[in-house]
Amino acid sequence: MEKNKKILIIHDRFKYRGGGERLVLIMAKGLKADIATEYWNEEESFSKEEISAKIFVLGKQIKQTGLSYFFAQWRFFWKTKFIKDYDIIIFSGNNCLSAAWRCRKNQRKIMYCHTPVRYAYDLKDYYLKQKAFWKKPLFLFFVFIARVIYKWGIKKMNLVIANSKNVQNRLEKYCNIKSIVINPPIDMEKFKWQPAQASLSGQGKYYLSFGRVDKLKRIDDIVCAFQKMPSKKLIVASGGPELEKIKKMAEDYDNIKILGFIPDEKLAELVGNCLASIYIPVDEDFGMTPLEAAAAGKPTIGVDEGGLKETIIQGKTGYLIPKNYQIKDVVEAVEWLDEKKALDMREECIEQAKKFNKEKFVDDVRNVL
Repeated sequence: MEKNKKILIIHDRFKYRGGGERLVLIMAKGLKADIATEYWNEEESFSKEEISAKIFVLGKQIKQTGLSYFFAQWRFFWKTKFIKDYDIIIFSGNNCLSAAWRCRKNQRKIMYCHTPVRYAYDLKDYYLKQKAFWKKPLFLFFVFIARVIYKWGIKKMNLVIANSKNVQNRLEKYCNIKSIVINPPIDMEKFKWQPAQASLSGQGKYYLSFGRVDKLKRIDDIVCAFQKMPSKKLIVASGGPELEKIKKMAEDYDNIKILGFIPDEKLAELVGNCLASIYIPVDEDFGMTPLEAAAAGKPTIGVDEGGLKETIIQGKTGYLIPKNYQIKDVVEAVEWLDEKKALDMREECIEQAKKFNKEKFVDDVRNVL
């Protein structure tokens, strides 16, 4: 990358403290880039005070689902004239692609693709089944519009980077787009084995779920499994649209604690002291959660599909339950991954996480700029 190039990263939104948001912050710091986003929810996402980059926030959060999509398109199109002042624009997300209209021809446009729009492509049928009969035509029209805007935007890119082989395959299958793979970064300094306050040399007696609490992450199935295992402890340390449902499920179960969103320092402590993490999402794009746990020497119980097949090594850094699992498979996995097995995996987990360290990620991105 040439020196003195001005770089802007445009990310859909900072709604939660998620892997995509963490990636953008690491990228911005490593590339000395500025950040633009539709809105920033400081209650549930990262604090802007901790960020040295210049930040452009285009508006406030719109909570109505359909309306929020069109507001995002309008904001990224009409309120991003400032992007003409930059030499390189990196797009992170899907809604922000409408800002590509504002780019000059000689600007380098790069997309870091976390996944093509899932409700419009690989999960279209999943979402369609959940709609009332009279809403299905409206949803299909919405999908049509989303596909048109998405394909128009992605075709304007000079380069598309996929976050995993799984996403690379989706891009080619649904959009006929070629891409290169640069895996997301793991902060090896943040997530570490923490012997302080642990019951067994840095190993507590609880399993930890810290993926976002929504339907696709299937946190309810994890809670369901621990309802059947009163002797096993579970902590859920994250938030999302399903949080209240999960809290109700955990009522009257002393072995299950639902913390919601917690500060990064507390999360690092919980990860560093847990026995193992549990993460069983639907065909995950890549999945940073298992690698963040691995950085702390903790294995993960995952599911044998999607990006998790690229990050969890069966029997060495975790345990993969079947793609079409039942709750009993989760129970069996927890019972199999006991304290001794988890402890034996410690060094292998750390070595696996090192392959995805943030320094390598920044260098790989810088090399393609």
